Amino acid sequence: MSDYRIINTNADNIGGCSHCGNKNTNNLGHRRKTNWLRERYAEGLRYKVLRSKKFGDVGMIEYALGNHAWRPVEADGYPVIHCLWVLGKHKRKGLGSLLLQSCLDDARKSKCRGVAVVTSSDSLMAGSDLFLKAGFVSVDRTIGSSEASAAPYELLVKKLKKAAPDPRFIVEAGRLFKRYRKGLTILAADQCPYVAKSVERIADASRTLGLVPKVVRVGSANASRELPTPYGVFSIIYDGKLIAHRPISATRFRTIMRRNAEQTGSTERRDRVPVDIRTSLPRRR
Repeated sequence: MSDYRIINTNADNIGGCSHCGNKNTNNLGHRRKTNWLRERYAEGLRYKVLRSKKFGDVGMIEYALGNHAWRPVEADGYPVIHCLWVLGKHKRKGLGSLLLQSCLDDARKSKCRGVAVVTSSDSLMAGSDLFLKAGFVSVDRTIGSSEASAAPYELLVKKLKKAAPDPRFIVEAGRLFKRYRKGLTILAADQCPYVAKSVERIADASRTLGLVPKVVRVGSANASRELPTPYGVFSIIYDGKLIAHRPISATRFRTIMRRNAEQTGSTERRDRVPVDIRTSLPRRR
């Protein structure tokens, strides 16, 4: 472990750090994430980078107290882990456990109720294995159901105070579906450095279908907890229906829109869609 050390970042030193493997400081997602972090430090957010003398930044952990967490959970008194990541070739060296232990130590020093994390088999979320081995247990479960994915999400917790109430998911869809019941709306936060690229690709792809995308920036933890998804920082809503609850590729988006057109057989949007979506997309082979 002597080759690795944990860097506690702040508004002054975050500019030179990588974000989930993204080291390009000129990249749009990197810039947005850096600015997002600078605005969050005052709220108590912690972003720690695992740095190797030889390889540079090879891992990170990010967490915030429940009332400032960018995940749709009720977790008063619990730090909620947003992300825990270790570069592939540095895995299985105990580095993930090292980062997690740093978070647990912070929670104990601050006399928190425990630590919570949202996990999933989804590739953009932390898996559960590391946390279960560290003594976390499942206290809630939900399905991120949409046409893009139906991966199950679990809310895991390690309590430091046994009598503390369990955290829970607070995923509520109805209000946003009513608000965005017409057209294509992309709701996106800068918490994830890969969201910016996905927004660009989805917006470009939607225009090729004759749609006018509305991009809504999610600018606060409270707003993120209103999103209809356990992922918490990205959603695509089309005509009041959730079609993606996490960043997806343009190809996946087109497939979803084709299926939507096939299922509805709708031609009611000809005033804004000059061609039938079903014929403007490549056929499945």
